[in-house]
Amino acid sequence: MLPLIPPIVALTLILVTRQAALSLGAAVVTGVFLIHNFAPIASLRALFEDHLFPALIGPWNLSAIIFTLTLGAFATVLEKGGGFTAILQRFLSDKKSENAQKRLLFGIYGLGLLCFFDGLANSVLLGRVGRPLTDALRVSRQFLAYLIDSTAACVACVAFISTWIATQLAYIQKGLDGSVITNSPASLFFASIPGNPYCLLTLLLIPLVILKSWHLGPMKHASLEKVSKQPQQEYSDFRARTSLIPLASLVISLPTFIYLWQDGEVWSWQNAFSSDGVPYAMTAAGFFALAVACMTFPKARRKELPEHLTQGAASLFPALIILICAWSLGSVFSELGTAQMLSEILKQSISLAILPLTIFILGAVMSFLTGTSWGTMGLLMPIVLPLALNLGADAISLPMTIGAVFGGAVFGDHCSPFSDTTIVSALAAGCTPTSHVITQLPYAGIAAGFSIIAYTLMAFSIPSLLATLIAALGMSVLALTRKPPLTDEITNTPKARLE
Repeated sequence: MLPLIPPIVALTLILVTRQAALSLGAAVVTGVFLIHNFAPIASLRALFEDHLFPALIGPWNLSAIIFTLTLGAFATVLEKGGGFTAILQRFLSDKKSENAQKRLLFGIYGLGLLCFFDGLANSVLLGRVGRPLTDALRVSRQFLAYLIDSTAACVACVAFISTWIATQLAYIQKGLDGSVITNSPASLFFASIPGNPYCLLTLLLIPLVILKSWHLGPMKHASLEKVSKQPQQEYSDFRARTSLIPLASLVISLPTFIYLWQDGEVWSWQNAFSSDGVPYAMTAAGFFALAVACMTFPKARRKELPEHLTQGAASLFPALIILICAWSLGSVFSELGTAQMLSEILKQSISLAILPLTIFILGAVMSFLTGTSWGTMGLLMPIVLPLALNLGADAISLPMTIGAVFGGAVFGDHCSPFSDTTIVSALAAGCTPTSHVITQLPYAGIAAGFSIIAYTLMAFSIPSLLATLIAALGMSVLALTRKPPLTDEITNTPKARLE
């Protein structure tokens, strides 16, 4: 049972300390000492020579570190430039709207989809921009917190261009080490998106909730801030337009660089995303987009750029520590044979068909109790992928397991009271983290429930895309057939006052 001790140590410490880096690091040290029979000198040397330093080399790992830091700086430069504030204020400048509240909420949701490149920056930006406007239009801050938090975490998880993607690809690559699977991490990531119904259903549920003024449980009693009048809206058409230039450069340059970086005589998109040039192209595209963001930053404030660049990159440094610890832990798991032992234990009680469902529930519970999505992914992915392969997974069934890890991890990322994203979203929206968690959980529960339905359908050999579409249809019917409330639940005021 020695191979199971490091994951038990990691999980126990995460639950107790809620410090992902500390917990994963302790598990690495524990595993190394177990491998070398607690010999201090041999264990110390192996820790650095066999696990830590190898985790810092190689194109995939280096690109994950560089791309994540670059995108962190990119997100901060975009936020501080003020362009997205101008976009939202420009969108809401028409005061003749028949339903200003819903117009505002759909505008914030759309801007959240536009800010797909970083979950935490997304929450901070939308909270700062949206709070004075939602206060003025009598929208509860708890509803704003739900809107920005659920949008930010889920869109960052499924977007191929984000501060998450390099980490996600690196986790997939690490889980595939030594396997017979020849598919690239990028192709497996794209294939895993339909197998991640939680994020997709959450992004669908938000506009349904806005459209139907659907507030559940505690959200009905969310307090409203007393605001006497709507603040004067000042915006710059120039800033609104120029803010889209760096974002467009990122969206265009990344696939372009990946396509141009491919090897072989016959070029194709499939070959491009399967080539060894993807990590190099990602890094180059990140630098290019960051340079464009700096060039479009307001000229009068160019002196602020070094501070914003440093601040943005530094904000993701703790996440990179988690990533490096997760890579090292995956190496330890591989040497100990942790996945192989788990597969032998579970073969009699679990089948490959129900593995995604099991992993999603396990990941959701784990991330909720610990408050860390990256820590959850870092602990589960090195175990789950080899386990799935040992149970007979192939390039078709493996993406469902990958999607289940991501979806379960995101559940806690925006629902756990211990999550940094949850806390930041609540503070940015101007409400307490406790009230945010309580009011958001019913919606997360709906998305998670229909995700379980989707994974159950997948267990019966229904393709992941079709299973997710069936779950989405069921959730949409539930929302759209709901009877209209006597009051507009977005603002808790009689509908006659809003129409």
